[in-house]
Amino acid sequence: MPAKRLLFAFFFGFALLCSGTCLSSQEAKSSAGERRTARVQATYLAHLVRFTHWDQNHLPAGNDAPQIVIVGDDDGGFVESLEFLLGQGGLKIEGKQAKLIYFDRSREAEARAMIRECCQLVYVLPSSSLTVREINTLTEKAVVFGSGKEFVTKDQGDVAFISSRNRVKLVVSEKYFKRTSPKLSSKLVNLKSVVEIIPNPSRVPEPG
Repeated sequence: MPAKRLLFAFFFGFALLCSGTCLSSQEAKSSAGERRTARVQATYLAHLVRFTHWDQNHLPAGNDAPQIVIVGDDDGGFVESLEFLLGQGGLKIEGKQAKLIYFDRSREAEARAMIRECCQLVYVLPSSSLTVREINTLTEKAVVFGSGKEFVTKDQGDVAFISSRNRVKLVVSEKYFKRTSPKLSSKLVNLKSVVEIIPNPSRVPEPG
């Protein structure tokens, strides 16, 4: 099966699976529902990473592992879900197994130092005080993930997770497709049931 059809099959099939397993809004608020959502988010993140290209100068030198930094307090099991994927060999950046580094809110200063040193992806949990603007002053090598549509539309992040009708969806900035590195494959543009594309600010029409 061609790679594009495999991609379509994964995202559509997985979205339907998640829709079927999220049975009610009451359950979604429970601990089990939060962990299910975390697993979905972690899986989506891993597949977006798979379809992202980094230039060589945006990767660690030599045999050092590419790094994913998560910042903020995690009460929903997101870090645990990503660690599971790592253990299964399912989280690679440009063919290399990634390294996951987690900093809770009390260690945000350490997170800033790590981001400045070298990392390829930053996930900002809702409890973190770290902003997209600050991350962009520390590095140009990383994709910046967060939560809520405004993380992309207002804060200018690259990707955000949102929940819609008890399903996890992705809000993705157009710049993630347009820039040279890190650059998301344009194949995901057509996955409209799962992915919402937000135009670059310069391309948003002025109000009439």
